[in-house]
Amino acid sequence: MSIWSPPPDSKSQVKQAGKRIADGIGTDADFDLVDKWRSSHGYVINTFQIWLKRKIAIKPYNVEFAQRLKRRNTVIDKLKRKNDAGDPLIADVSTMHDFAGCRMIFENLADLHDFRDYLNSAAVMKGVNHALRYPREKYDYIEAPKFTGYRGIHDVYRHLPRGSDRTETKKPWDGLMVEIQYRTRAQHAWATAVEISDLIDGERTKFEMDQSKRGKFFAIASEIIARKHEHVERAFLEVSTGELQEQLQSLEDELGILQRLSALKQFEDEEKLQEHTVLNVFQNTDGSAGLEVIPFKNSGDAIAKATELETSGSSLNAVYVRASNPKQLRSAYRNYFNDPIDFVKIIREEAEVEMSE
Repeated sequence: MSIWSPPPDSKSQVKQAGKRIADGIGTDADFDLVDKWRSSHGYVINTFQIWLKRKIAIKPYNVEFAQRLKRRNTVIDKLKRKNDAGDPLIADVSTMHDFAGCRMIFENLADLHDFRDYLNSAAVMKGVNHALRYPREKYDYIEAPKFTGYRGIHDVYRHLPRGSDRTETKKPWDGLMVEIQYRTRAQHAWATAVEISDLIDGERTKFEMDQSKRGKFFAIASEIIARKHEHVERAFLEVSTGELQEQLQSLEDELGILQRLSALKQFEDEEKLQEHTVLNVFQNTDGSAGLEVIPFKNSGDAIAKATELETSGSSLNAVYVRASNPKQLRSAYRNYFNDPIDFVKIIREEAEVEMSE
């Protein structure tokens, strides 16, 4: 018997449940149906992590690898978000492609592009039941960064269980999708810092539609990192690097973002990490954030626990993550461990920004 929950029988029912949630009229049954759809992607995570680790082992360079199931609360939040016209950003929850996510962090851009080209080569894809869902350039945020400063590449694969093309009977998990994220260490340091800064300041910079001062701080920081650390120029093309450094220093003097990030006390519970782990961020009685690391022997129990924590209201942030090398979870999900140190170091060295005493 499979340890992974099969998806609901009807995608149309999932779509309608998501629409009712987005419209603010979702019932308990609607939330349960969407959550069952989310949980079923645990199977896809397992399938892809086996495939990717085999391919990573062939290549000589260093790469960190981990995977996660999208948080329940993140899914609900995404359903409820609207664009400037007041329309839902997600029209169909059953086609959301990032429920299952695999993250690979490379030392540099050359290794990242080399592995991505290799993974999508004809020789590797031959006989594999994974197909790219969109053109390769669609989610290339290195070539075309988001206006927030986010950089990385996302490839979405559609999974076909082995044998699906040889039978008229549709198999469970047929057509479920997984998103593979490619980042360099510098890009990952930036993304981690944004998430931690948003958490401690109660902001939502990564979701901004209009750029605030803190949004501009991170967008400029991202471009300076790209120019000086990775020798790529893609944003603020009419502004010199020196001018960007001056603007970043001025914003830091006003906002003190680096100052707060550098003062964070890092969590030290990583020795508890196992292959299947739930990371639960909660609020202490003094208002500070605490981290609970909960290890499990299988994905099914871990997914169930993460869902329980999210629905209980006692958790600020709970997520199921997996890595065959548990120590890599500490690096791949640094935002859960309050670890923005790489970003602070890069900005102080590359952007030459000083923090006020």
